[in-house]
Amino acid sequence: MREEETFQDLTSLFAAEDRALEAKPFVDEVMGKVRRRALMRRAVLLAVGGVGAIVAALQMPGLLGDWAALDNTVVNSIASAQQQADLLASSNPLWLGIAAVVGLCVAAVATMERA
Repeated sequence: MREEETFQDLTSLFAAEDRALEAKPFVDEVMGKVRRRALMRRAVLLAVGGVGAIVAALQMPGLLGDWAALDNTVVNSIASAQQQADLLASSNPLWLGIAAVVGLCVAAVATMERA
């Protein structure tokens, strides 16, 4: 009989301690890290997707120029943008190096986030 009373006392003590501990600070800390990583991953994917879209847009005149009769203004504007990008890269090759370093950094961050 005496052992049952001790057990009840310990059970109520542990239950009171469990109620006193709140999980909110722990959950907020863990979920904050998860949200930050998700935002960073989203930003990296958006940037890489934007670069891919620009590269694809620069290739459009060569791909569609032979098959479809595109409006000359569209073809000329895309070709002009491509020539200006080539001119910028050839006038200062440092930009190509900077773009390569940024691309490698983005790839490294994306790889490390997945591991």
